[in-house]
Amino acid sequence: MLTWSQRFNLKASVRSSMWLIPAGFIVLSIALSVFMPWLDRQITADPLYGYSASSAQATLSAIASGMLVFTGFVFSILTFAIQFGAGTYTPRLLRSISTDNTTKVALGTFIATFIYALLLLAEVAPGDSDYVPQFSVLLSVVSVGISILLFLALIVSVTGSIRPGRVVGDVERRGRHQISAAFPEPAQGPATAAVERLDPDAAGLVVANPTHGGGVLQALHVPGVVDLAKELGVAVELLPAVGDFSPTNGPVFRVYGESDDQRAHQFLDWVAFGDERTYRQDPTYPIRILVDIAIRALSPAINDPTTAREALGRIEDLLLLLGSRQLPDGVHRDPDGVVRFVYRTPAWDDYLSLAFTEIRACGADAPLVVDQMRDILAGLRGLVPAWRRKAIDKQSWLLEEAVAKANA
Repeated sequence: MLTWSQRFNLKASVRSSMWLIPAGFIVLSIALSVFMPWLDRQITADPLYGYSASSAQATLSAIASGMLVFTGFVFSILTFAIQFGAGTYTPRLLRSISTDNTTKVALGTFIATFIYALLLLAEVAPGDSDYVPQFSVLLSVVSVGISILLFLALIVSVTGSIRPGRVVGDVERRGRHQISAAFPEPAQGPATAAVERLDPDAAGLVVANPTHGGGVLQALHVPGVVDLAKELGVAVELLPAVGDFSPTNGPVFRVYGESDDQRAHQFLDWVAFGDERTYRQDPTYPIRILVDIAIRALSPAINDPTTAREALGRIEDLLLLLGSRQLPDGVHRDPDGVVRFVYRTPAWDDYLSLAFTEIRACGADAPLVVDQMRDILAGLRGLVPAWRRKAIDKQSWLLEEAVAKANA
């Protein structure tokens, strides 16, 4: 039976797979190339458009050869979009392209149309007869029409995916969804320090990451960790934060209390590692992407302060949402109230530092960017709870210091 981490990685692989949906279309095209000629023999009515054996062969040959060239042309367009997006914004946006179902369905349809037409050629005028599976050939022509419509949809999707407003808007929407799911409670009060809840003298066994080559901590299943800790009668601390890289044999869990090594390694069944960060369970990731877009736009090589301002506007929206929510303290207890699991989680100060530090360093000499950062900080100060305003005042002071140094 698969563990939680194995199921998580399997679902992630399915969502990001570029070949799974096209492979399904290929299987469908092979099945149709067998089923449609059989169905043609059962139908006695004539179709609206009929084909002779020679015209059917010419039509299917043209479709097969044309769709092959057409698919290569579409791949070149996608390659250009990927290169443009990675070079202009950030390479971290490439994952969204691999999870776009429009691209997968379009490519699957193109390839399936090519294979179906190629296989159907064997059914046209077999032997010395003039038999033509009329409806089968007509389906091939209809598939070309569907492919053209999907190509137009793909063009709209690709051109939209490289527009600055669309890019930062998609990142912000995903970020809002993740933040709303991770922090559903309204702000009530400042969180306490999580690590202080555990007794340092009780620290014992350290569970290491067995993944060859290491990996990024993508997600964890808190109820599973808590239940296992209660079963073993221990408390555990997750050492890397979600989104951090964990090297091979790097520490993942620190166990507080007595536990044998074999049972303690079962905690690894409740965490998932991968090659890169994802939006799931990582509220800092969308802010990180927006910051990357902003500082790249402010670089001398690109010099696009308008895109930086668009990214800052989306960052403001995410910070306003974060400021209105109760951020966790990273402590989880069992039903008896005993602390069983502790992990590092960003505080309000950490989100502000992530949002402004690098943009402030790169944009201190850009008046439009500086003015917008001042407006954002002023707006945040008036809308967040009182205990979070001190961190905003610190960011305002750091901004003025950076502007003074840039203009000195």
